[in-house]
Amino acid sequence: MSSQYRDPWTPNTTLVYEVVHMHESFRSEFQQIDVFEAKDWGTVLCLGGVTNVTDRDESAYHEMIAHVPLLSHPNPRRVLIIGGGDGGTLTEVLRHPEVEEAVLVDIDPQVIRCAKTYFPDLARAFDDPRAQVIVGDGVDYVRRSAAQGAVFDVVLIDSTDPVDAAVELFSEAFYRDCAQLLGAQGVLVAQSDSPTFYIDRVRAVHSKLSQVFASVDLYLGQVAAYPSGTWSYCAATQGPSLPSVRVDIDRVAGVEPCLRYLNRDVLRACFALPTYVRVGIQAGLGRGLWAGRPTLAEAPKCMTEPGA
Repeated sequence: MSSQYRDPWTPNTTLVYEVVHMHESFRSEFQQIDVFEAKDWGTVLCLGGVTNVTDRDESAYHEMIAHVPLLSHPNPRRVLIIGGGDGGTLTEVLRHPEVEEAVLVDIDPQVIRCAKTYFPDLARAFDDPRAQVIVGDGVDYVRRSAAQGAVFDVVLIDSTDPVDAAVELFSEAFYRDCAQLLGAQGVLVAQSDSPTFYIDRVRAVHSKLSQVFASVDLYLGQVAAYPSGTWSYCAATQGPSLPSVRVDIDRVAGVEPCLRYLNRDVLRACFALPTYVRVGIQAGLGRGLWAGRPTLAEAPKCMTEPGA
């Protein structure tokens, strides 16, 4: 007998899963964790009542947060992942033979345990000899590592939404510490929420990163189980913007056969932003897609009037 699990995208819009089996539902030290089997979606992991991973579409999110920056860096040998305890981002990072060390820091050991139990294809990455998995506070790890002079080529902020323990992962102070960790050609990418429903969050991440880095570029991907199905990522560097970087096609060809979502065409296109996103990441526009939309009378004269 099935039941329903509700993931509230907004106060008025909810993704409803048809649950065929609830594996676990409990409160860890840091958050509510639910793991279940759902019709159409396979195994689902929700953190704090919000979808984190599903069998159906995990690859779209993890491929976009990992491969865009790694393929944009000429030689990504050391990679730091903050969050990502489900193992998906680590899995994608380790597809790159250039990577010699990938450090993952997640505050909640129960997320890692659930990944090992219910997402074995992702959890295999934890056993890769290049992986170092640390259970701890990512903010503290970054602060201490920066003070010690550690250097990474790529930093990925694979956080949950800015609630509970994740709030500090969206602060300017944290981004400044991350910037100290990056080498001369270093790239940081942070997931930055749904531009359709939460453009204010997207704008906040973009704005704070812009206070720290010389170049900040937003890119988009499709993640069906996340609010609106469109997800954003902010890429930051102290050098040229990522869209201007010439990507090594041979490296793209090396990982492309392993991927379900990203390919060379998506890699080129992901930095092309719809108008509502371009406008929305500037100050003064809130509440997503239709906020600030011009009326017909205010629209450019080139628009054809209905019935004309």
